[in-house]
Amino acid sequence: MEKKTGLNSIMGGDHWIWGVYWILVFISIVEIGSASSRLAYRELANDNPLMRHTTFLAVGFFLFGMGLQSLTRANIKWVKLFGMTSYVAGVILMALMPIFGRRINGAARDIFGIQPVELCKLGLIIVLCMAIAAPKTAFTRWPIFRKSTELRRFIFLLLLIVMAATPIALQNLSSALILGIAALGIMFVGEVNGKYLIRAIISIGIVAGIFLGLLFGLHILNKSQEEAGGAHHTDIGLLSRANVWEQRIFDGSSIPLWEQKINDDNMQVMYAHMAIANSNAIGRFVGESQLRDHLPEAYSDYIYCIIFEELGVIGAAVVMLLYFILFWRCYRISKKTDNTFKRLLMIAIPLLIIIQAMIHIGVCTDAMFVTGQPLPLISRGGMAILSTSACFGILFGLSHDILREEQNRLSSVPE
Repeated sequence: MEKKTGLNSIMGGDHWIWGVYWILVFISIVEIGSASSRLAYRELANDNPLMRHTTFLAVGFFLFGMGLQSLTRANIKWVKLFGMTSYVAGVILMALMPIFGRRINGAARDIFGIQPVELCKLGLIIVLCMAIAAPKTAFTRWPIFRKSTELRRFIFLLLLIVMAATPIALQNLSSALILGIAALGIMFVGEVNGKYLIRAIISIGIVAGIFLGLLFGLHILNKSQEEAGGAHHTDIGLLSRANVWEQRIFDGSSIPLWEQKINDDNMQVMYAHMAIANSNAIGRFVGESQLRDHLPEAYSDYIYCIIFEELGVIGAAVVMLLYFILFWRCYRISKKTDNTFKRLLMIAIPLLIIIQAMIHIGVCTDAMFVTGQPLPLISRGGMAILSTSACFGILFGLSHDILREEQNRLSSVPE
C-alpha cells in the first residue's frame, strides 16, 4: 500500500466527512456574518460577532478537530480517556450549576465560562460506547443480579445516563431529550438486550406521562392565579424552570398566527414564520434577509430561518441533507470494522449531531415547541462549536483508522 504524504496524510480519513465539515463551516461563516448584523451594530467596536465566531471555528478545528484526529489515529485509548474526563467533569460541573452557574432567561447556562452540558453530551456518548463494547467479564464481579450479566450491564448503562441527564434536564430539558434519544439509539445499535430496552422505554413513557400531568396541574394553578390578579408563574423554588416548560407546552394560543399581534411571548415564532414565508425556491440571496434584524437569536437558535430566507427551499434542503449524508457515510464506514467500540462510536457521534440538528430545524419550522438548540457547527456559539469540532475530530481519526484497516486487509488477501 502506498504511503500517503502531504495534505492527504494530515487530513486523512473519509473525504465525504471532510466535505460535509467544510461546507458546514463555509455556510456558518457566511450566514453568521449576515444574521449577526444587529448584534454587530449593538456591540459596535466592543466585539465583532463574525470575528469571534470565526475564531471559535479556527480554535475548534486546530485544537479539537486536528488534535483529536491525531490522538485517535495514534491510539483509540486517548479517545476513551477524553470521553471519561469529559463525562466526569461535565457531571460535576452540572451539579454545581445551581450554585455557581450564570443564569440567563431563568436557567443556569454556564459555569466559570464553560457549558458543562456540552461536556456531558459527548462524554456520555463515548462512555456508553465503551460500556457496551466492554467484555462481559467486566461486569461479572458485581455482587448483585448474579444470574444475569446483561442485566448488570444494562443497569450500569442506565446509571451513566441518569447521572448525566438528570442535572441537565433541570436546566435544559431539550438537551436532556437529545441525550436520551441518542443513548437509546446507541443501546439499540449496540444490541443491548431487547427486553430491557422495551422495559426502559415503557418506564420512560410512564415518567413522561406523570411529568406532563404535573405540568398540566401547574398550568391550571398558574391560570387560576393569573385570573385572580396574581403573577402568572408560581414560585416553586429550584423547580422554577418548570414554569417555562408549562408555558411552552400548554400556553399556545387558539388564535391563528396570522391574526395575532406580535408581542414578547410570540415574537420568535412570528418572525420565524415570516422569515420562511419571505423566501422562495432559491431565496433572497446572502445578506438580503429582511427579518434578521427583528428575529431574536437569529444568529443562534433561529439561524435555520435566516438560511431558509436567504438560500431558499433548495438551500435549506441542502443544509438538512448534509447532516443525513454525514450519518449515512459514518454508518457505511462503521460496517467496515470488527472493533465494537469503533463501530458504535462511528454511529453514535453523527446520531447525536443529527438529532440536535433536526430539533433545531423542527423549532424553526414550528414542528415542535420552542426550545433553544443551536444548529451544529453553523449557529453562533462558543462551547457548542468546540464540542462539535471535537466530534468531527474523532470522526476524522476513526474513519482514517477504519479505512486503513480495510485497505490493509484487502491488500493482504492473495490474488
